[in-house]
Amino acid sequence: MWLATQTRPDIANAVRAEVRYCASRKMVHWKAALGILEYVRRTSWMGITFERGVVTGMSMQVFVDADYASKAADRRSVSGGLVMCGGVCVTWFSRTQKCVTLSTTEAEYVAIADVLKEVLFLRQVWHLMLQDASMPCIPVFQDNQGAIQIAHNPITNSNSKHIDVRHHFIRELVERKVISITHHVPTQFQHADFLTKAISKESFALHRDFVMNLQ
Repeated sequence: MWLATQTRPDIANAVRAEVRYCASRKMVHWKAALGILEYVRRTSWMGITFERGVVTGMSMQVFVDADYASKAADRRSVSGGLVMCGGVCVTWFSRTQKCVTLSTTEAEYVAIADVLKEVLFLRQVWHLMLQDASMPCIPVFQDNQGAIQIAHNPITNSNSKHIDVRHHFIRELVERKVISITHHVPTQFQHADFLTKAISKESFALHRDFVMNLQ
């Protein structure tokens, strides 16, 4: 668990899926856990790679994604988010959403709210360390146009009126120009994708190498 949350974003989704069965584990879960450990052993040389450079001018980029109703037991979705700074991932998560969403768009919107809590914390750290540095508007990369429209449109319609008001702090951050969710990224370049579900080996390697800055 420590590796998945501190140094290895590439195993975060697998570990999240595995820990759900800690209370009622079976042989299949034991074998899956061994598979994760074997992958970590084979790739033990991998790690988040920071490059030497200047602090001024560094900016954050946010990637966020969701896998809708992926948990068969209660049909809850999975949020995956990561924050890049200086060309490398500085924080990430893969977690089951606390509420049941009614559409892919709503699941993506909830995922945006989840990742922005991390962003607000990092902004506080940024201001503490670099009090004289200005914080540029942070781009949030999302592959769902519906979620992007909800974030920018203050008018509630029949498709979005049920969304919990606590998630709408996103709109305030957009209005204050703290973040910008106008960046629609193609799914193949949605680097938070491997934090929400199992994907092909090729796509997994692409996202892993980008996020961890592996050359």
